[in-house]
Amino acid sequence: MTTYKDIQRATGLSLATISKYYNGRNVLEANREAIEAAARELDFRPNQFARTLRSRRSRTVGVLLPALDNDFHLSIIAGVEEALRPRGISVIVAASPDPSEDPVNLLMDRMVDGIVAVTPPHDVPALRAAAARVPVVMVDWYIDDVHADGVFIDNAAAGALGAQHLLDHGHRRIGFVGGEPVISSMRLRTEGFERALTSNGVPLDPAMERLVPLTVEAGYRAAQELLALWPRPTGIFTANYELTLGAVTAVNDSGLRIGRDISVVGFDSRDLAQALVPKLTVIVQPTRKIAKHAARLIADHIESPGERPAPKIEYLEAHLIPGGSVTRLYDE
Repeated sequence: MTTYKDIQRATGLSLATISKYYNGRNVLEANREAIEAAARELDFRPNQFARTLRSRRSRTVGVLLPALDNDFHLSIIAGVEEALRPRGISVIVAASPDPSEDPVNLLMDRMVDGIVAVTPPHDVPALRAAAARVPVVMVDWYIDDVHADGVFIDNAAAGALGAQHLLDHGHRRIGFVGGEPVISSMRLRTEGFERALTSNGVPLDPAMERLVPLTVEAGYRAAQELLALWPRPTGIFTANYELTLGAVTAVNDSGLRIGRDISVVGFDSRDLAQALVPKLTVIVQPTRKIAKHAARLIADHIESPGERPAPKIEYLEAHLIPGGSVTRLYDE
């Protein structure tokens, strides 16, 4: 079996330098290249488990998600892994669709050095405890009283952006399909939507809002209820991908034509937007940029261990991509 001593004989470097490299610390570029070339030639594979036991550092980050059936969540995994791989940090993913599961402690049992988390409400107490032991970066959903960095879009501005686009096209009876307010991003998108209406002199109508679980089925039912109102809304804004998919399906099943009989603005559904006729107008998040920022924050903690500074919170902008799903009203 190849050992550090074989790498030493092949490179002429000291065991201390070789050990330093394999424990994730900085070495001269020439030494790094020599060690990696020798490792390839000798087919050397470091014993990750033994190294973790010695250093008490695994150079592994846990990614905690509510589920694995969401394009946004899958993009976060891919973006975090892509950003951490060049820094020699690997990723373990844990999803938590079921409140009876315990994914946070599963990650801690794997000795992760940090966690990037889109945290379901039922996992908040466990994450709060984990954040006292390892660095945590929150993504998408903000949690109070957790010592953690965070990367979010300006969700209130995103909610206002969707509403304002419909208002600018003459709509005043606007239906809204949003998520339950216990989820911070959903609460803020709802607040932004409502603020845009009131600032344009449009009174809020509780009958025009549906705040539901983040599922396709819930989005479908909510849109059906809005379409059954009389007078029905002339436009609908949906606050996440699953709700958008459900609402668009409900509109199509009703026989109404999107972009002609009713206007729709979706969220986080760029691929869906391109597949529809007419193309759907959507609010999109810079998902890969969010993942890249989260990966940088967690990697900086791992590579600079010690007392953690005050949490850093970063906000990025969402953008509206126009399609053909919003028609202009000249006179209601």
